[in-house]
Amino acid sequence: MWLRLQRMLVWRHRTTAAKRAVFSFLVSASALYLFLGFTSTTWETVTYEYDVNLDSLRNCSDIISTQELFPDSIPPLVHWTSKSGRVPAKLVPIVRSWRLLLNVRINNSRNFSAGDQLALLKSNNLQDFGTSNGSITNGSNKDVDSFSTDRWHFMHWDDKQISELISKHYPYLVQSYRKLVNGLERSDIGRLVVLHHVGGLYVDTDVELLRDPTPLLRPSQLQEAGLTPNFDCESAVWSQEPIEHAAFPFDLPALILNAVMMSRANHSFLSFVLTNWPPWFEQNWAKKRGRKSIDAVHVTGPVMLQKFYKKYTALKQSDRPADWCGNMLAEPGAFHPLNDVAYVPKRLKTACAKPEKLSKLQKQFCSPLTISNLELKQIPNTSYTVHKFMHLSYRENNFSNSIRISSIVPIFRCKV
Repeated sequence: MWLRLQRMLVWRHRTTAAKRAVFSFLVSASALYLFLGFTSTTWETVTYEYDVNLDSLRNCSDIISTQELFPDSIPPLVHWTSKSGRVPAKLVPIVRSWRLLLNVRINNSRNFSAGDQLALLKSNNLQDFGTSNGSITNGSNKDVDSFSTDRWHFMHWDDKQISELISKHYPYLVQSYRKLVNGLERSDIGRLVVLHHVGGLYVDTDVELLRDPTPLLRPSQLQEAGLTPNFDCESAVWSQEPIEHAAFPFDLPALILNAVMMSRANHSFLSFVLTNWPPWFEQNWAKKRGRKSIDAVHVTGPVMLQKFYKKYTALKQSDRPADWCGNMLAEPGAFHPLNDVAYVPKRLKTACAKPEKLSKLQKQFCSPLTISNLELKQIPNTSYTVHKFMHLSYRENNFSNSIRISSIVPIFRCKV
């Protein structure tokens, strides 16, 4: 058959109709082949082709942020952002890890491993996202009358939703937000706005869940959560870059990483950042031309956040808001136990070849043993997540092989 088709293609006097027929057949056959090859991927659980649409609950801020629902805890919400609601296919198992571990009621939650949860899904036909006043089971929507406060919910925010959220609720950000030059910068600000507006847990799509984070939601469970002894924040948990990332190239002993952040809605630190960022941005970055995605770390990302965190924690006693925290940073190993192995060892070898240009802090990482051990680093059993540092979510290109995030996990929606 294929030989005959090839011969048809090389006929010198073939008709236009014949050309079209052969071309259509080849395109259809190729599409079928790619589809069969793609769907044969052995993912561990079925996909979920529905959204949990709760528009009848009015505005997100009216439902999720009220003190009546979460008077002493961070809301059980997981947030992702992306340009258009799609993630690269290679990230599907990572995003799915959140559903595998959080598909239990919070009141009955225990520290399931991914293996434990997968076994439950396979053997016990575990229900999908039941709620107190309704349920969504086996991929079918039923009426949901209220937002369930004893269960984790998943939310996704695309660029359009974030722009709408900023325009409606954060008009003081609009002018500066419009001057951001790439998707990574917009995502950095967008995730801060989402957390401030509704609260919860933000994660990048290349962050895999290893352990149930429910103990991090409530102050009474912080000791069980195993955070640092000097951790004193009952309303927010922020992750840190691996120490090697902070030292190279930033020459800092510590650096916030905005790939994992937890906070109550309207937290004073987020208010502090969002209020002070526009004038700082206008003065330092708005007029600079030719910014690249890599500059986002300074403009909207970790370095910017670290600057404002230092100012926030230095507030005088009289200036501190009620939810002020002296330390809301978990140890790097809690959320980012591994460094970026595709970047850090190579950078250290290059930098350490010229020790005269290094700071005292940076020189501490330049022994051959330290550099070689970076690639052998193990994940401790106290880690909640592991960051894969895949650098895929907001590259300025189109992913030909991508999946709707709502086909991986059930997405909870509410009106901006």
